[in-house]
Amino acid sequence: MEMSWLFISLACLVTGFSKFSIGGLGLIILPLMMLAFPGPEALGVIVPLYLLTDLVAVMTYRKNVNWGVLAKLVPFGALGVLVGTMVLGSIDPSTFMTMLGVLIFALLGLSLWLDYHPLPVFSHRYSAGFAGALCGFVGVLANAAGPLMGLFLLEQKMEKHAYVATRVWAFLTLNILKLVGLVSLGLVNMETLQASAVGLPALFVGMFIGFKVFAKISADQLKLIVRGAISLSAAHLLFFKSS
Repeated sequence: MEMSWLFISLACLVTGFSKFSIGGLGLIILPLMMLAFPGPEALGVIVPLYLLTDLVAVMTYRKNVNWGVLAKLVPFGALGVLVGTMVLGSIDPSTFMTMLGVLIFALLGLSLWLDYHPLPVFSHRYSAGFAGALCGFVGVLANAAGPLMGLFLLEQKMEKHAYVATRVWAFLTLNILKLVGLVSLGLVNMETLQASAVGLPALFVGMFIGFKVFAKISADQLKLIVRGAISLSAAHLLFFKSS
């Protein structure tokens, strides 16, 4: 129980930091939570916490939302969430962990490749549909839609405050849809909600650290540390599922 509390708190600390700083750390958060809750139940612990941080972020960034971009993203995002929920409900925990490990390595490889080869697909006229559906699907299965959403929104050439506000509102909407899907699968229950409550102090500490300290962190060093942690997490999912 003590170790479970530690992993839950660590995952919540990273969640709070991610939401109020760089974002895109979902690739680390889910594997950390799965050390306490192996299998899809980990999503049932994380998503209510994500919604809480989303609500705080929405209250912080209430203005400058690009509603046109948001209106294009959300319907396809809902479709992606629906398909992801159907996949999630049809696989066993061991298969889920293997799929998640492969998906995380694939997304990590994509992020490395994009450092040197930008994807023009995110500026295409149909890119909102593609990005929304992919973010919804990946968000359900791997809690890792942040990097993809960021890539798409950056290509829309919005002003800085509009970028942040639109990103926050997009994830609030997608996480509400994810929560509905997880409830329908029985992955959000009293046990997972109690685990979410355990992580609340660490969540708020993470928010504070992300908001106050992020400006002092080297982006290049942080990127290297994050990618290293992602690789270790994915390797654990793939090769140490029985441990």
